[in-house]
Amino acid sequence: MCEYIKFEVVDHIGIITIDRPPVNAVCESIRVGLTEIFEELNSRIDVYCCILRAEGRMFCAGHDLKEASQSKDPDFRKRVNPTIDASFRALHRCRVPMVAACHGHVIGMGFAYASLCDVVVASDDALFNFPEITVGTVGGPVWLLRIVPDKVARYHFYTATPFTAEELKHWGVVQEVVPKDQLFDTAMAVAKKIAKQYPAALWASKMTIIEGELEQYDVVDLQSRMRARGNEQLLGPDPNRTECARARLAHREPVYDPAPLERWKTLK
Repeated sequence: MCEYIKFEVVDHIGIITIDRPPVNAVCESIRVGLTEIFEELNSRIDVYCCILRAEGRMFCAGHDLKEASQSKDPDFRKRVNPTIDASFRALHRCRVPMVAACHGHVIGMGFAYASLCDVVVASDDALFNFPEITVGTVGGPVWLLRIVPDKVARYHFYTATPFTAEELKHWGVVQEVVPKDQLFDTAMAVAKKIAKQYPAALWASKMTIIEGELEQYDVVDLQSRMRARGNEQLLGPDPNRTECARARLAHREPVYDPAPLERWKTLK
């Protein structure tokens, strides 16, 4: 079991808690740990509903970029995208209804995890964002297009403007917005309402929803391919991507080298 994840079952309700101070950034250990729990739920008959939550000042700050840059493991970078996709796929295909309880910042991978849950409840201080464009990277367009209207998704994706919990409630993504001190109790109340149903009917209902969606498209596979298309094929080794990241960390405006833009005259 991952040291940053706690998993318990109370009255047939699973509770997954991420606790990795200071901001619950998703490291390899968390990705693998979540994958194992989501897959385990598919073989348990004592869990009727599950809550995904976090300790600390925010739900999740997204992918841990420092881990990738600081790792001395020569194979680490090769494992990053496969372990990311494995955790997404395990959550998406988990037969147990999932309730995300989100507070504070819900960023990048954290937003993706929440979007893959069946129900989302949020505290009134929650801010949801895919900010990857601000560091010169293509992030999660497919996750966003799956849950909000096309033009809303595009505006957010191009500007990295955060959604408030109330805005996402307006679009039907968030079901309940409550004060932070009521978040867990609200999530538990929703989970109990779900868990009182016949469990086999719950699992069958969730599986038919998943299978119906997969007949249209595999959201995890599509997101993975679009991420690779944007970051590896289109952006590639553009040095301005590094400048974007450095400028953001330094809280300054980026200064771009115009030379890498020349390839876009013929890029298709």
